[in-house]
Amino acid sequence: MLEVRSVRLQQGQDHFYWDFQLNAGQFMAITGGSGVGKTTLLNCLLGFAKADSGSVLWQGEDLVSVPVQHRPFGVLFQQHNLFEHLTVEKNLALGLSPSARLSAEQKQKLQRYAQRFQISDLLKKKSTQLSGGQQQRIALARVFLQNKPVLLLDEPFSSLDPALRLEGLKWVSELKREQNTTVLMVTHHLAEIQNDVDIVMEGVSSQQWNQYPVR
Repeated sequence: MLEVRSVRLQQGQDHFYWDFQLNAGQFMAITGGSGVGKTTLLNCLLGFAKADSGSVLWQGEDLVSVPVQHRPFGVLFQQHNLFEHLTVEKNLALGLSPSARLSAEQKQKLQRYAQRFQISDLLKKKSTQLSGGQQQRIALARVFLQNKPVLLLDEPFSSLDPALRLEGLKWVSELKREQNTTVLMVTHHLAEIQNDVDIVMEGVSSQQWNQYPVR
């Protein structure tokens, strides 16, 4: 279970407040206008922004002293964050090992994911040679290769056309069910994921958030 208990955070003149919990395997959509703190919430969970009070717990463990790299979060931003000087294969390998040096078993896993995401023929190319849709598939494959229990998505598909966006959302939903991954997704396209979402958290202001179950 992910618990965000009465977390308060001030950045400049903005005061943010969150309080919610998610069970393993649940999907939360995070919506709201600019400035309500959607991305700030993800940064707080990751440890990039330090809360002034409150606590973030995973399976009962307070994450305040846990280094970013050891927290239970995989993260996918809108920009995909692929390394342009590396091949697709090396980018994927980083999802399995910080050194990108893989065991035989890890290499087999990489190949399985490459086949699933239809990128096997792209492994020797660099990301600068690829289309937006191809980069999307690589970024998704890499974050799921990490096999983290919680996935944070910050509008990773918003710059894509509707068909590619729906394709990306389909893969997220499928792998979420298979791996029992907890998902928090910042989105402006709630209608497109309505059937997969369990809870919507909507920011009206930086201190006023409404939560409601979808199913």
